[in-house]
Amino acid sequence: MLKRSLLLCGLAVIALSVSSCLFDPEEKQDPPKEPPRSRQDLSERWHVLNNIEYAYQTRRIDIYDELLNSDFTFYFSPGDVGGGSPETFTRTEEKDATSRLFLSNEQTQNPPPDPVCTDMRLDLVFDPENLNWVEVIPEDFPNEKWYTTTVFYTFTFDIEPNTTYIAQNGAKAQFTVRNNPSGGTNHWELVEFRDLGS
Repeated sequence: MLKRSLLLCGLAVIALSVSSCLFDPEEKQDPPKEPPRSRQDLSERWHVLNNIEYAYQTRRIDIYDELLNSDFTFYFSPGDVGGGSPETFTRTEEKDATSRLFLSNEQTQNPPPDPVCTDMRLDLVFDPENLNWVEVIPEDFPNEKWYTTTVFYTFTFDIEPNTTYIAQNGAKAQFTVRNNPSGGTNHWELVEFRDLGS
């Protein structure tokens, strides 16, 4: 699902208190966590995927924000559309929803305005050296080359008081990146995030 809130649809859904078919509530489990990733400088395409995971592991909205291109769009999976979920999120909506998710455990109101996510684990399943990037020439930017790749993902979100959400088996997401050079150096950004569901 990705919520982007993953990675993205479910996340947005949780952050916005919207029910999503991409999340399956289960009894609380404690799967082993993956070793934490290191933040990358976005000089290579795969750094975008890496830093999505890093932002979730560290709950750093500033890291997530720097990944999002000014023309960013998040696409909910077809199975999630309807029932309260829109078809897309703009950059502003995505950042707001993800920020609410990341910061939910720091809310001080009683009761808090959003569900409190006490723990989150997100894994985009990819090997940087074996990612299959497909070149895309966008209709609105014919002089640019964007690149898209599709990866499996898993996640677990622990929500107070005792609910755990996990990704459906076989969930995939498609990520499209765009180079926005800065100071003569490559700077890859996420321009589209499509939750493909399972």
